Amino acid sequence: MNNPPFRAFIDGLANGLGYASLLVGVAFFRELLGSGKLLGYPVVPDFFYQAGYVNNGLLVLAPGAFIMIGLFVWLEHTLLEKK
Repeated sequence: MNNPPFRAFIDGLANGLGYASLLVGVAFFRELLGSGKLLGYPVVPDFFYQAGYVNNGLLVLAPGAFIMIGLFVWLEHTLLEKK
């Protein structure tokens, strides 16, 4: 409220881009780890399945998003920890 319009616009744009990047990151890892595909194309090689790899079905459900966001928050706190 104390910022001029241009700074408020830049602040809103930066917040929107940050939130969008979080959503894209969550969607990327949920799709990759949950079904082994990206944009519908299989990316996990067959030899992983032959070695016993099983897709994690929990990640494609709604609680999987909360788990991924929690992991992102944990990663952020770990990387930005002040020593």
